[in-house]
Order: sequence, then C-alpha cells, then structure tokens
Amino acid sequence: MHLFAPVIKLTKCLCQCLKKALTEITAEDVEAYRAQRRKRNAISASLGTVNNDHIMLKHCLSIAMRKGLVVVNPATLVPIPNAHNERDRVLTADEWERLYAAAAPHLKPILLTAYQLGQRLGEILNMTWDRVDLQRGIITLRGIDTKTKKPRRIPLTPPVKAALVELSKVRDLAHKHVFVYQRNPVREIGTAFKIACKKAGIQNLRFHDLRHCAATNLRRAGVDTTTAMQIIGHKSPHM
Repeated sequence: MHLFAPVIKLTKCLCQCLKKALTEITAEDVEAYRAQRRKRNAISASLGTVNNDHIMLKHCLSIAMRKGLVVVNPATLVPIPNAHNERDRVLTADEWERLYAAAAPHLKPILLTAYQLGQRLGEILNMTWDRVDLQRGIITLRGIDTKTKKPRRIPLTPPVKAALVELSKVRDLAHKHVFVYQRNPVREIGTAFKIACKKAGIQNLRFHDLRHCAATNLRRAGVDTTTAMQIIGHKSPHM
C-alpha cells in the first residue's frame, strides 16, 4: 500500500482544494488544480513537477475506474504539456581537453568512457572486468546492468581501449570492478568531477551531459541514428 501513498495523498489534496467528492471531479477541476499548484504559497512549482502530479493523479483515477469507483478519468481529458527540460550541453573540443587535463588520475578513464561511449555513470562505476572483452574491443552490458533493463554491446574506441588496457595491467584481484581508487571500487565521482570542472573553468556541466557529447560525436562521425541509439542506450531518436 505504501507505493500508492503519493497518489492517494495527491487525490485527497485535490478533493480538499475543490471541496468535491472523487466522483464529482471534472476535467475543468484538474485544469484549475494545475493552475493553483503552480501558485501555491506564492512560489511557482516547475512545469515538470506539476506534470508529475498530473501523471500520478491519472494513475490513481485509473485504479479508481478499475475498482468501479468512478466512471470517467477526468485527468486523461486534460493534456500534459511538454516541460521542455531536455539539456543539450555539449562540450567543445577545447573544453573537453581542459576538463580531461584537469581531472584526477582515477577520474580520467571514467570521463573518457562517458565522453566517447556515452555510458551512464551507474553503468560505468558498476562495470566489472567480465563485461570487458579487450581482445575483441567490446563491452557487453546485461539487462541488469542498464537503466532500460535491455542488454547492449558497446564497441570500444581506440582511446578507451588503450585506457582499459592500462587499467587491466594494474587491476586489483581483490575485486572485479574496472574503475578503482586507492584499491577500492569507485562509488561516486561528484567531488572529483566538480573540482575538475572548476580547475578547467567549465560551467553548467553535469556528468550526464557527457552522454550528449558522445551522441553528438557519433552523429558528426557519420554513424546512423539507429546504431548510435543502440550504442548509447537511448530509447528514442529524439533523445
């Protein structure tokens, strides 16, 4: 039941705001709630946040329909606008060189892997040597290794392969993780990444933006959209 707590709370809040029973809520009420939600406490909630509330409300009312509590789901009659919150931050060649030069030694191969292969941070930090085939130049991710739960094979670029070869020469047999720091698997890179960005004089950059860089680099190299999506793990050409 705890999984439905947010949607139940949201539905109760809507009923209380409108002073209406669940069965009396209309599409106009949902629109009014969206407008009120963005002005609550004189602080405008982001469109993305309001959209999330709307999606949860739709889900809750869908359950109510299946249970026979309501006849119509009014939340489905109100369109959810695009939040337009996609980021398209891509490093210039000069910015990348500065960032890589400023990075700590243990961070360099992690940055390089993200920048050239487009892997997510979790996929990189959790990667073990049994996923890496240096001879064939391929990383094989299983469904449990990826955010989308879909397996994929990633061809290594020469620079990434060279970096992994060097890491393999000094790998610690006490564990299977590829990326280590002081003989322990790297669990987070937030501090090291911020320091590198500051030293390199780079602003408004998130680690996840390196995936956008990889996608852009593949496109510039002439790789077709379908292949690029398979390598990076994007679900849609839009991403």
